[in-house]
Amino acid sequence: MIPTAGRATPPVGALWRLLHPLPSLLTVVAAGAFILLAAKGLPPLGRFAYLLGIEAAMQFAISAFNDYFDRKVDAGRADKPVARGVISPRVARAMGLLFGLVALVGALPLGAWFAALTAIGLGGGLLYDAGLKYTVLSWLPFSVAFPTLPLWAWAGVYPGLGFPPQLWWVAPVGAVLVLSIHLADTMPDLTTDAEAGVRGLAHRIGLRRSLALAWGSFAVAALLTLALWSILPYRTEWYITGLVLGAASVACGMIVYRQNPGRIKTMSLLLEMGAVALAVGWIAAITL
Repeated sequence: MIPTAGRATPPVGALWRLLHPLPSLLTVVAAGAFILLAAKGLPPLGRFAYLLGIEAAMQFAISAFNDYFDRKVDAGRADKPVARGVISPRVARAMGLLFGLVALVGALPLGAWFAALTAIGLGGGLLYDAGLKYTVLSWLPFSVAFPTLPLWAWAGVYPGLGFPPQLWWVAPVGAVLVLSIHLADTMPDLTTDAEAGVRGLAHRIGLRRSLALAWGSFAVAALLTLALWSILPYRTEWYITGLVLGAASVACGMIVYRQNPGRIKTMSLLLEMGAVALAVGWIAAITL
């Protein structure tokens, strides 16, 4: 363990790892795509940067608290700066609080809907960090919070106004699709987490069933979007593009994993990217 005593500030690289940059920024990219869809193009750059800043602060708060709460579970992991002692729990907690306050206070000027959706997104992540990740309900915060992201984008672009009625279909489709994202995010650390006593959904059903459920959830979400094509007007070019890119990304991940199970992190990232591609293409199809 590397002690923090006598160190004026933690290394910049360790602070960056604390924020889980890859999954955090992937969510920010998804938020940016939904903002562009809501605005039907590029909104004013100031508003665009402001909204992305709020989303980034939300994700960084969730990430910092994740390492704070998991500091004992992560003991011995070289990529976890709090568990290694490179960053103190106090600093991690302070960063989580700071980023969370930035997100919530920054959301207030954009109206009640936007503030409420920001609180739901942040609250879901923090509930997961604080304990739900250790239970069979580990999937629940994801399935509640992530489907609100497109609604959050619309509320940010059009403060005080409602949402297109077809956008409410995001709730059932997103809940299924996000299950695959949750499992993809969990599986790379399945063994180490289980050894440390984590008992989330994936840990309880095991790797093989988690893989089947993750891939199956993506397939069910894709089938739901196909079924809704019969009752909602679609922009075909957007939907087909998102569906093909999403399916291709997931298929590549499956091939990578089948060839080398040790590359499960690559498979998980490709699955997450595929889910985002399907979501963005489908929402573009029903809103543009």
